[in-house]
Amino acid sequence: MGHGFEFGVIHLQPEWYTWYGWNARIFLWVNHMSQAPALAETAALLSSVAQPRNFPLWIALLVIAHRLKPGWISFAVLWNFVIGELAIWAAIATIKPDMDYPRPLTALGKKAVDVIGKPEYWHSFPSGHAALAFLLFGSLFFGKSPKAIWLFALIYALLVAWSRIAVGAHFPTDVIGGAFIGLVGAGLAMLMYRKTACGRTTG
Repeated sequence: MGHGFEFGVIHLQPEWYTWYGWNARIFLWVNHMSQAPALAETAALLSSVAQPRNFPLWIALLVIAHRLKPGWISFAVLWNFVIGELAIWAAIATIKPDMDYPRPLTALGKKAVDVIGKPEYWHSFPSGHAALAFLLFGSLFFGKSPKAIWLFALIYALLVAWSRIAVGAHFPTDVIGGAFIGLVGAGLAMLMYRKTACGRTTG
């Protein structure tokens, strides 16, 4: 265990999270470099679209796309996204309250952090936004959607991860943790799919 940050309030956190101070340094660099009006507006929009509560909207869009273009959005993608969301919800609901790490605004102070949108103070690790965005990418990738589609989803997921730092809501470790959980959720869902009768029929 070591001091979590060199700035503002000091909290004891493990070095895998703090990166020996680099977690805070990288956050501050990205956060401050992202405050140009166009970048700030883009970050706010991405964070809004990637809200975990928007999951029903995302699944509705995927269902419509599946009906229109089943070769692009297969049933496996839908399965991965729904089952994967259950997995990441369970993981995040357990991890966030247990770790209860401070958000950048709490850890570094108001003078150090540029906040876009609603200020957030606790439950920093992991990022639910990043988890949902990378779950979407993983669902498309493991579901064997065309390369152009999952590449677009990957770019979207990376931009969402950037946006959470840009708006001052998460540290880099938070978005990396969220991305990992999202990908694992999609991977586990794909393994489950392959063991079902439907997966064996279409696989």
